[in-house]
Amino acid sequence: MKDAWRGRGLILGALGAMVVLSAGCSDVAIRPGLPDYMSNLAVPIFQNRTVQPDIANVITQQLIQDFLVDGRMTLIEPEKANAILQGTVVQYILEPLLLDVHNTPQQYKMRLILRLSLKDNQAGKVLWTEESFEENTTYYVANTLGITPEDEQTARRRLVLQLTKRIVARVIEGF
Repeated sequence: MKDAWRGRGLILGALGAMVVLSAGCSDVAIRPGLPDYMSNLAVPIFQNRTVQPDIANVITQQLIQDFLVDGRMTLIEPEKANAILQGTVVQYILEPLLLDVHNTPQQYKMRLILRLSLKDNQAGKVLWTEESFEENTTYYVANTLGITPEDEQTARRRLVLQLTKRIVARVIEGF
């Protein structure tokens, strides 16, 4: 009798494992953050509210490049797009973090803060808005602690890359 119960337990355990494992094989949405009909996107040039003259253009161009490389959304003109991603560069902040004995900055923290919104053109509504979408990085301007120094432009390019990759993930994956 014990063997019969043990056999049933093994069978039920095996069936349970099969159910759990087969659940991972189900179809997964490629773009879980977007409605199914949303296959294309427009990315107009972002607005700039900072004193950095070209920062909005740099971010927009890198963002377009990242969407093209990702390939899950087709980029088209706003009039025909299912969705429009609009953005405004609200703040560009550069603050010294580490000073030497002469009060000369050795390390900086650079922050970019954007206002983003994704509009669903088909439904005529805003899907989401991020009032303070922020990315930051630090960089050294002097060879301190064996860390390679960078200038502001190099650090800014790196920061823009980090930022745009997060924006693509936010649009396509919803986070």
